[in-house]
Amino acid sequence: MTRKIILASVFTGAFFAFGQNEIDVYRLSNTFVQGSARFDAMGGSFGALGAESGCIGINPAGFGRASVSSFSFGVIGTSVKTTSHFRGNGEPTSVGTSSMNAFKMRIPNLAGTVVSDVSSGNSGLIYTQISFGMNRVANFDNSLNYSGQQFESLLDVFANQATGIDPSQLYDYLPFTSSLAYQAYAIDPDVNNNYFARLNSGDMIHNRTVLNRGGINEFYVALSANYLDKIYFGASLSYNTVNFSESFIHKETLTDTSGVSLRSFNYQFDYKTKGGGMNVKLGAIFLPTDFLRLGIALHTPTFYQLTDESTATMQALHSDGMYNVDPSFIPVTKYKYRIWTPAKVVGSLGLVFGDNGCINIDLEYLNYGWARLKTTNDEAYAAADFSAENKVIKDQMVDALNIRIGGEWAINNMIFIRGGYGYYPKGDTLARSYGKNYSQTISGGFGFRINRVYIDLSMRYLMSSSVYKAFYESRADLDIVNTTFNIGLQYKFDYK
Repeated sequence: MTRKIILASVFTGAFFAFGQNEIDVYRLSNTFVQGSARFDAMGGSFGALGAESGCIGINPAGFGRASVSSFSFGVIGTSVKTTSHFRGNGEPTSVGTSSMNAFKMRIPNLAGTVVSDVSSGNSGLIYTQISFGMNRVANFDNSLNYSGQQFESLLDVFANQATGIDPSQLYDYLPFTSSLAYQAYAIDPDVNNNYFARLNSGDMIHNRTVLNRGGINEFYVALSANYLDKIYFGASLSYNTVNFSESFIHKETLTDTSGVSLRSFNYQFDYKTKGGGMNVKLGAIFLPTDFLRLGIALHTPTFYQLTDESTATMQALHSDGMYNVDPSFIPVTKYKYRIWTPAKVVGSLGLVFGDNGCINIDLEYLNYGWARLKTTNDEAYAAADFSAENKVIKDQMVDALNIRIGGEWAINNMIFIRGGYGYYPKGDTLARSYGKNYSQTISGGFGFRINRVYIDLSMRYLMSSSVYKAFYESRADLDIVNTTFNIGLQYKFDYK
């Protein structure tokens, strides 16, 4: 006995997108800058304070606050825990709950600043600085797994997709989905090319494991200056490298095999993106008094050139054995395109309590709807029309005001206690409809000064929620906690 299901939607979420859509744009635009341990401990809030390598992610004028040269680096360990609540068919009660953890160590920042004393020129400039380094601006490491039972199957989606297409043309039109299912004898057509899944009226047991890896690193060079200890200004040129991969295995097992040969199937999809892009940041900091500091910065869009590679395959277990897809029908694609992320404007307020401590507030505005997909300018690849995708970006993405608050208290100018908080509204209206409509960070840490050596420790929590849809009728709600442990070392020295 077979079944026919009318699906409310075929193309949903990230599953059938295979890149070059609003999901890619949002991933590259929604960044949480990681920096030194001091920077992380204060929630990444440094726009009006400066003299800290992490300020490149906010306001390059912050380098103008440096009066001595320095070199710093850090090591972080990141733990990501994703809890999945499988809600088959959108039912209000969870069908299954599972958690996955991932841990990785890396270098989040490497920075150097060379300071020159130019006060003898009597131009009003006291110090100039040239700074260079690397910061981690996004972390894509995230793994999830969910299991549960529901009636709707991924094969129903593949069968509906293929309707009206002759079997000999499935590979041409649907190489990543229906063609694979047909080759594995998991779906079949009738004489009118209406396809049906080789299932009966029983439920399916779903199990999906998703592995996401990668991130964005920013390599920069910045020039800055100090004018009369009142105005600081700076500019930076950055090149961001992108490395992202997603692999998943989707398995379904029939609960009732009466009347059909199919017992289970595995669908595997692998996707990776690599590339890079440039941006410019301009900023200024003004000190009306020693107590009050005001900062303003503009970030241009990051202009990315990206290359996607994708492949997929499928196996189906039948009563008479395992059926695999012939290698000639396994799709492999490589595609090149461009993404422009939205520009940002950052305003900052800093309060400095002499040598005792400080508080900083950053307000960062961006409109995700300003982002755009662009066709490649590489003649080796086919041009593409992204007008439909860009309309989705414009209609679905909205503006957001990110808020970061950080503080530091000094004990005898030798021991430093720090804390911070960040609030990041979701810039995707569809994402806002699932779970909390914002992400938030909570952080804290300590610092120790030994002559010219600074040792810093921090812990930062990033908490968010989202939804993962294998297809329209199959949904998993996700709670994600990203915990970062950061150890940093900074050495200050005189440069002549």
